[in-house]
Amino acid sequence: MKLIDLSMTITEHWRWGYSRSLRHTLENGDDFRTSVLQLPAHAFTHVDTPLHCKQGAPALEQLDVGCYSGEAAVIDLSDSKPDQEITVERIKQHAGHVKSGDIILLKTCWDTRRDPQTKEYWTDAPFVSEAAAVWLYEQKPKAVGFDFPQDVILKQAATYVGCLPMSQSPTHIHLLMKDIVLIEYLAGMSQITQKRIQFLALPLKLAGVEGCPVRAVAIDNWQE
Repeated sequence: MKLIDLSMTITEHWRWGYSRSLRHTLENGDDFRTSVLQLPAHAFTHVDTPLHCKQGAPALEQLDVGCYSGEAAVIDLSDSKPDQEITVERIKQHAGHVKSGDIILLKTCWDTRRDPQTKEYWTDAPFVSEAAAVWLYEQKPKAVGFDFPQDVILKQAATYVGCLPMSQSPTHIHLLMKDIVLIEYLAGMSQITQKRIQFLALPLKLAGVEGCPVRAVAIDNWQE
């Protein structure tokens, strides 16, 4: 059994506005070092719950931890090219092992092609077609995860100011709006060698909040 970290490092970032300060320091004679963090809920590797775009949906503290953790089917799309549409046909070629109730993880290894610290990570990214988003929903997953900016509209995140609209967000429309949790901006998927893994993505238990960064972890070779 091997534990594999599938999370981005949370550090200063031009898009997400993370900041860290010290309230107490050992250097100043304090007994403890105490950090204060400011971090958007939908930054770095994180989960989106349906409340993100569906009024009245449960918040994080109301959801079971099993919503984003369990058996996962890895769909290998690592041959994806920049700005390439990920179609139903391409996904089906690599999805024979997917089962109802799985967490489906789309593996493009995009973070090895473009640095997430650069704007090109968004502008050059492959993206999921609307038909492919519908097909993913039809497989009855409990969650779907991506290691790339999966919606067309997210490709504009490098230049767009304000809240991105839903109109070009097929995974949000056809999955999240229909109560399928999304796990966004996974990293390090190139380390995964198995088609099926155990997967953990655990957000903080925040009251009234619709998303949260996670430490995503895969358990590789878990059946051995």
